[in-house]
Amino acid sequence: MGEVIYLQKQCPKMHKMVDDDNGTLSSDEIRRLESIRDNIEELLHMIAGIRRDPNAVALAATRFGVMRMTQLYGRAYTMDFTKRCIENMDMAQHISTD
Repeated sequence: MGEVIYLQKQCPKMHKMVDDDNGTLSSDEIRRLESIRDNIEELLHMIAGIRRDPNAVALAATRFGVMRMTQLYGRAYTMDFTKRCIENMDMAQHISTD
């Protein structure tokens, strides 16, 4: 799918976020989670192509993810996680245009 971009290497303020998220995970667990993420992204891209409606697939996937995360972790964590995802995307775009 794609290569993992370690933003903490590009932007020092990301280091604390990364440590907060992955501080207790082993390298095997991180690899397992990255594999799951990459596989799901590949499936979503495939479904978006088959259905020829990437917007509908994005909305459905987001709805599922947000609802499930809210059930598992609560509203505040889910909102913070979503905000960090958007910030990461913004930083990655900014880095790629420099």
